[in-house]
Amino acid sequence: MDNLKRNLPPLTSLLAFEAAARLGSFSEAARELNVTREAVSRQIRALEAHLGLSLFERGANATRLQRTGRRYFETLSASLGAIARETLAVRGEAEAEATPTMPMAPVEDLPLVLVVDDLPGNIRRIYDVLRDHYEVVAQTDPMEALRWLLDGGRPDLIMLDVRMAGMDGYALCRRIRSEPGFDRVPILFLTSLDSTDDEAEGFRAGASDYIARPFVPAILLARLQVQIDLRRTTAMLEDLLQRRGDRLERAEALLRGIRDQIAGIEG
Repeated sequence: MDNLKRNLPPLTSLLAFEAAARLGSFSEAARELNVTREAVSRQIRALEAHLGLSLFERGANATRLQRTGRRYFETLSASLGAIARETLAVRGEAEAEATPTMPMAPVEDLPLVLVVDDLPGNIRRIYDVLRDHYEVVAQTDPMEALRWLLDGGRPDLIMLDVRMAGMDGYALCRRIRSEPGFDRVPILFLTSLDSTDDEAEGFRAGASDYIARPFVPAILLARLQVQIDLRRTTAMLEDLLQRRGDRLERAEALLRGIRDQIAGIEG
């Protein structure tokens, strides 16, 4: 029983996943559960991190179950249905009545981290460290991670392993950096490759930081926070410079207009 409890994901994550899969929409699931869409998304991502795989194909206009997700939903839905029927039988009720859903606690807006590692065990360890500080999206397939980004995923930070099947982390980093809009997103390598040559290759590929395993959780969190803060500060400075540049352009246009008016009067 203890082993079963350790392997069971949180009930709120299961409820959010079941509702989203059944209704085909995170928004509809949020309405049914009486929570925000962000809360549903966060609970499902927590479940995906627990499982070490993606359950949905997320697109700009649709959310569809992947094959593994469909299998998991069929098992979960049947199990929840059996529990509901047995509960009615125990209570001596012949017909199902509307049962209240379990509300999920509100969650704060946390930075979003994309973790790409083809070993589910590694993802679970990373998730255990990050879950109280970040929203985590986990991908075990580099190509799936790339598709998620191209379909509109906007993480605040990306963590990559180096050795992965299909596409290694260096190649994935270079591919991400080549896409418009991802040149400023912090990318960190978290890998067992700890030679100076490997680290140098990581920075040449476009990494913002390179962290070797085994890692110290507190130091990992600190280095992630440095990158998050640096990105936010850079964005604020760029916005400030842009606004000042706009004001300067308007002032120069005003001066040109005044000079033209003066020239017209003198002429």
